Amino acid sequence: MEEKIKCIIAQMHSMFHDAVGPRSRSDYMKSHGVSGRNWHFGLSAADIIKDKIPANVIGCTGRAKLFCYLAAQKGIKAHVVCTAKYDDWKATHDGKANHMNGHQIIAVEIDGKMRVFDPGRKNLVFIDTELKSGEFIDAIGSGKKDYIVTAVVPGDEFAKMNTYQQLSNLYSSGDMSNSEFTVKPQR
Repeated sequence: MEEKIKCIIAQMHSMFHDAVGPRSRSDYMKSHGVSGRNWHFGLSAADIIKDKIPANVIGCTGRAKLFCYLAAQKGIKAHVVCTAKYDDWKATHDGKANHMNGHQIIAVEIDGKMRVFDPGRKNLVFIDTELKSGEFIDAIGSGKKDYIVTAVVPGDEFAKMNTYQQLSNLYSSGDMSNSEFTVKPQR
């Protein structure tokens, strides 16, 4: 299974290497006449492949959608692990901010255990986690556990996520349609 995952990651990075257009999201959007904060959340894996959209433009949400799509083609069931940056989550929870940053990563069952990794990294590196809601993890490889697990969503369900509000709901409640803060950080 690890070799299949490595092949999918390599396939993704090859696609991004061959991507066309500006490499920054704002420049790409300007050059393609699109706007709005929901634009890149609404991209499907098929859009990303067809339009050869660069990795920095699609972000971790697009990379998660793309990985799940390619994995499904190889018969692998992947899940998207939504994580929220704790400081942003807390400020939004406390009414001091109205935007949360997060990072989407992937979970795949290997030898009876869910293993988690970031498909945005060129090399397969597993992330230490029990995948418990509210668990603090190092989602971005910084050496700090400053993100909390907020949802584990099957890839085909995550593919339906197409607005920032739905992603924000996943960060707060673990449910695309619920904006209540029900995730409990586990310090």
